[in-house]
Amino acid sequence: MYFRIIKYVFISVLFICLTNFTHGQTYPVYKKLSAIAVLDQESLFSETEWGKNILKNVENKVTELAAENRLIESELEREELNLTKVRKNTSKIEFDLLAINFDDKVKKIRLEQADKQRKINIYLNKNRKLFFEKVTPILLAYINELGIEVLLNKDTVALASLGSDITKSAINKINEKLKD
Repeated sequence: MYFRIIKYVFISVLFICLTNFTHGQTYPVYKKLSAIAVLDQESLFSETEWGKNILKNVENKVTELAAENRLIESELEREELNLTKVRKNTSKIEFDLLAINFDDKVKKIRLEQADKQRKINIYLNKNRKLFFEKVTPILLAYINELGIEVLLNKDTVALASLGSDITKSAINKINEKLKD
């Protein structure tokens, strides 16, 4: 009787192990190179010569706008200080008119400076769009050359092998093709 229980337990354990073992062997082992690659679009733009030139131009425009904003700010602070000094010597109605005019001036300047910032953003977005329009045919030819069927943005991929990222080689290819 004791022997039968051990035999039953042994056969049950063996059966469980064999079924799990056979299921474990059914997962495919890929030896072929993947036809899927990933590309970091942000790096593609910021590390190509074209993208670097655009970003440098944008940086210069932003720096120029920031300097202009600091100059305007210091002028407005002086004007506000003068208003507070004038307040003691003018009537309430006169001062209110001066304050309203100053407030309108500040609002107008803010709108103008915000518009300049928007124009910089539009410039950057237009040039990013133009860049990707120009590099799309280059990338298509390159992935065909490599035998890649699908190219995914690196940001949308959870995991990928190191060899599947073609960003650096694509940057070199783009710099070579877009020298002008």
